[in-house]
Amino acid sequence: MSDWNPTTLVRVDREYDRRNADTRSGSRFGSYISARTAELDEEDRTDRAEFTAWAWRIATPPVMSPGYIDIRPDLPKLTFTRDEDGDPVLEVVMALSHRALAREHRPGYEVGDWEAPYGCGERYRQLWVPAYIKRTAVLASATMLVPAKDWDLFVPSGGAEQLVDDAQLAVETAARLINEYVGPQIADLLGE
Repeated sequence: MSDWNPTTLVRVDREYDRRNADTRSGSRFGSYISARTAELDEEDRTDRAEFTAWAWRIATPPVMSPGYIDIRPDLPKLTFTRDEDGDPVLEVVMALSHRALAREHRPGYEVGDWEAPYGCGERYRQLWVPAYIKRTAVLASATMLVPAKDWDLFVPSGGAEQLVDDAQLAVETAARLINEYVGPQIADLLGE
């Protein structure tokens, strides 16, 4: 799929999930959720922030690979955390070319940068540490922390029989909100 755009940071891959599920469950993601219920404390089954963070972690690599949620390749990390008050925070890490540094902070000599060994020609490609270090490389990245306290995150039912449905709704709601609220911020930061 190449339908990424400046404000689409994540997407749900329901078709791949269903097509590659075992015949019993009908959903790869559902199987992963069912296998990890012990990771979720009882009181967190109705906590929208904790439940979303738990389901998101399962829906994305490295737990599910490929994930139920696809993250744009140029964003090596996009996950939910919590601040000291327990409020949800979205953490987004993006690799930046060292040319993004202000001129006065750039090295005065030629340096290496992130590499994109695959996906040449694609606009949003995964960047890697150079395979061969022949000279100093400056690998710049930025971390954006976005408060999600006021987001309308899905509130799970707390029922064991609805756990898979709740998890799907939680990550699908989070994906929509990320694209809606954070997508424009990332596009602005990257100058798109």
